Amino acid sequence: MVFCIKVNFKLGEKTRKIMLDNHLLSKSYKLKKEGEFLYIPLTSSNFDKKIFEDENIEFEISELDENEISKINSEKKTSFKDYLLKNFKDEVEGNSIAHAYDIVGDIVILQISEEITPEIRKKIGENALKLIPSVKAVFRRESDVKGDFRVRDLEHLAGEEKTLTLYKENGYRLLVDVAKVYFSPRLGWERKRIMDLVTFDDIVVDMFCGVGPYSIACKNAEKIYSIDINPDGIELLKQNIVLNNLENKIVPILEDVRNVDVKGTRVIMNLPKYAHQFVDKALEIVEDGGTIHYYTVGADFDEGIELFKSKCECEILDKRIVKSYSPREYVFVIDFKILKKN
Repeated sequence: MVFCIKVNFKLGEKTRKIMLDNHLLSKSYKLKKEGEFLYIPLTSSNFDKKIFEDENIEFEISELDENEISKINSEKKTSFKDYLLKNFKDEVEGNSIAHAYDIVGDIVILQISEEITPEIRKKIGENALKLIPSVKAVFRRESDVKGDFRVRDLEHLAGEEKTLTLYKENGYRLLVDVAKVYFSPRLGWERKRIMDLVTFDDIVVDMFCGVGPYSIACKNAEKIYSIDINPDGIELLKQNIVLNNLENKIVPILEDVRNVDVKGTRVIMNLPKYAHQFVDKALEIVEDGGTIHYYTVGADFDEGIELFKSKCECEILDKRIVKSYSPREYVFVIDFKILKKN
């Protein structure tokens, strides 16, 4: 038999917390809901009833047969990281295999060196498919981001041989083709930060929009101009605009941003490695008093700050590390308020 506290489910969380604090909550069985009552399994039926009475919780002790309540599976499931460390510890420590990976929708992208044989790469991919939840396709990052379209080569390792997926973050949805566009799921928190800064009066210019993660994050703005040179990115952006009901907000533009004539109060320069080449264009786009979110790669903030101060009068609103880029470099973002252009 399993002894349980029987309590109205509205008092369930409060009761569970009291049981947890007094070491009365059994970790062998799950809670059971039946009608308006909750059965919370006890470690022992012998305890001071006053701990509940003092909190005005009406309860009773019930006995359930073991087949009436579900057991908790105490066996720890093997994670993909556990699998790698158990079978490829030397390769992980030697950076030939990374235990970190990117998940975009139901696609996972692994980082495995070319030194690892194709057979072993396939084996690792098959285990990733088994051990990483909700994954349908596994790829290996075969090259760095390259070319004007900022795409990388991918090697299919396991699962479905598809590259188009639906990705969700911050309350919106994005169709992403990992083989045709640049997209980083690791920037979700940064996109949420920008989302929270955008006002209803903003005119946003997303200079390098891709499939539109920043553009759609700025959905509360009055208008968003979304520009990219990659036709696949713009085509997916158009679908994402419809997917998120933003047809009246976002204007997709397939063009090199240097050839586009638009103005805005908030400019997003998410092209970290090359954004320094587009600062003059960003200053041309932004209105006086507007904000530029400048993403750059380096060892510190100084180079980006000096670059802007050489071209305009500006105030630094915020600066932060977005993510690691290499052992000695980071992707930074600096938010500049543009006071006066030179």
